[in-house]
Amino acid sequence: MKIIKNFINGIDKFIHAENTKYDLNSILSSANPKLSLEEKVEWIQNLMVWIRSTDKIPIQFDSSTGQIHTVRVRFILQLLDRNMEWKSSVAKTFRSVIQETNALQLFCYTGLPKESGFLQEATDRILNKIIPTPPDEKELSELFLKIFPREEDAIWVKNLSKETIFKLYELFIYETLDENIWQKIMGDIEDAIYILTSQIHAIGLSDAIRKRTNLKSIKDSPYISLSESVDYFLKSYRDKSQTDLSQLTHNCEINILKCKDSIKDVFQHLDEYGISVTLVYQLEKLSFHLTRLQILIAFLNTSDFDRKISIIPFFISKLIRDSIDKKSFLALIQTNLNQLSRKIAERSGKTGEHYITTNKKEYFEMFKSAGGGGILTAMTTFIKFLLSYLKLPHFFEGFFASVNYAGSFIFIQLCGFSLATKQPSMTASSLAGKLHDSQDETLLNEFVDEVTKLTRSQFAAIFGNLTLVIPSVIIINLIVQFMTGHNVLSEQKALTTIQSLSILGPSIFYAIFTGFLLWLSSIAAGWLENWAVYRRLPEAIAKNKRIIFVFGRINAEKMSTFFANNISGFGGNISLGFMLGMVPTLGLFFGLPLDVRHVTLSTGALTFAMSSIGFHEFIQVDFILACLGIIAIGLLNLSVSFWLAMSVAIRARKIKSVGRRKIRSAILKRLISSPLEFFYPIKKNS
Repeated sequence: MKIIKNFINGIDKFIHAENTKYDLNSILSSANPKLSLEEKVEWIQNLMVWIRSTDKIPIQFDSSTGQIHTVRVRFILQLLDRNMEWKSSVAKTFRSVIQETNALQLFCYTGLPKESGFLQEATDRILNKIIPTPPDEKELSELFLKIFPREEDAIWVKNLSKETIFKLYELFIYETLDENIWQKIMGDIEDAIYILTSQIHAIGLSDAIRKRTNLKSIKDSPYISLSESVDYFLKSYRDKSQTDLSQLTHNCEINILKCKDSIKDVFQHLDEYGISVTLVYQLEKLSFHLTRLQILIAFLNTSDFDRKISIIPFFISKLIRDSIDKKSFLALIQTNLNQLSRKIAERSGKTGEHYITTNKKEYFEMFKSAGGGGILTAMTTFIKFLLSYLKLPHFFEGFFASVNYAGSFIFIQLCGFSLATKQPSMTASSLAGKLHDSQDETLLNEFVDEVTKLTRSQFAAIFGNLTLVIPSVIIINLIVQFMTGHNVLSEQKALTTIQSLSILGPSIFYAIFTGFLLWLSSIAAGWLENWAVYRRLPEAIAKNKRIIFVFGRINAEKMSTFFANNISGFGGNISLGFMLGMVPTLGLFFGLPLDVRHVTLSTGALTFAMSSIGFHEFIQVDFILACLGIIAIGLLNLSVSFWLAMSVAIRARKIKSVGRRKIRSAILKRLISSPLEFFYPIKKNS
């Protein structure tokens, strides 16, 4: 009976607790500085729940702007002014929490990256989501995250007026003449400044950053000047000397700005010579620390009390945002990989610029180049079918198929030929670079011009690939038939091939997946080129003593130039070849229905099948469905890879509000007024 009674009392207590959570009078009257630290934190959380609640908000308030929350804070302060007993208990409760905790970590670590490298930080954030970390109740930083767990809190905290902040400060020091608690906070801020300065000094003078600046001497480094100015400031603050702290604060801010300019110089160097995720992480960490240091120094400048009051909501708001971002793995990825993705997109864009034709001469050059690619793709398809007859184990069949694809694509590259499906992911990055302001009519027209050039370039490439892959396959089949007396494909194999390309089958999904692989290959191409440029491999090849000894200085320079011009293509072609060859094998290994459908290879396969069966079967339904499937495969290969590349390029350049509807309208208007322009360069210099 006692157990049942305790259970009922527990349920009743829980229900009443939920009801009193939103009862402000009950919350304020229950403030008690003698409670345990955990209970006092829970009391503060209940108070924050009342402030944060969006239930029954009057229609004149917009909850998304934090207006109702700031009004509630002012109401609490007014209510406490009318009840001095509550005010005394609330003030003592707040002060006791500060006295029982340490604020150093809050000021110098909360919201800032802690690990020395990107991978360590990423691993730490993932593990914190999987494995719970033991709480440290004595750290104010731990309590801060409990009190402000939402990003919306940053909005209303930042919107608190100076008057409200001053009233909160008065509440904090109400009925006390003891300055020890305020000195404790100032002491923690002072210690945090020491720690932040030492970390900034170490990162700023590291080899990776120092070598990418224009410093003639380490003594000229702004990080050394910053350390000296901070030491002067803290010495004057600690000794309470007559030195003007405002001037010393100004000196510190000047050196902080110089350090931030140094970071910009390093980023410019990375833009030119390649991006490293590890170095970008260090630069982002350095930037965060400098901003935090600037705020804390300004806060210690006691000569300007009004500015200190105005800093508080901004600082707490930033702490909230930084703390939430610091827990987010996606925020870390977005912050640190943005520079890398932009550089990869730019390098892909440079590679894709030569795929966009601007006049008739370039248009027909693209057609001839694609024709050569079609001929070589016919041979690739032939070798693919030969490998299937060897009945190799699945892994080796996939491996040799990958070697076949990769070798063929590299040969196409070295011969100066083109493969249509590789172009969209490259050209999209180049196209996105011209997308700056859709509101400017001139820029919008220029962008539509680029779209028309791109579209007809793709048409010329596809038409060139397919025009020559078909007769090339027929000739190969005739040669095989003449030499062996058999077609390349048996009748059963030919029928299976035709049915596998049907528009009614899974080819549509495989074509979408292949478009994704085509985009991935462009990312691999951009990444590999960025990696080579960052490590200055072309320069290393040109100046390598062994290469010079064996081949001579002139040939070493030629090898360096060849490597620089082709490394991106090698990365894209090899990665695409192995993805096309190994994905079906991996699908078999995991029991997944994975396969690829590449429009040029599929066209070659269909032509081999029809050559083996006989061209009199053209009118059969299976052949018609396969032809429709080829059309769908081509459209999906191109559109999916182009859309993904364009999306990444736009995101990497941080292009917001691009006016997509206006752009679509402008493209549609051009298509209606001049449809032929999208397929053939009808204008003289278009």
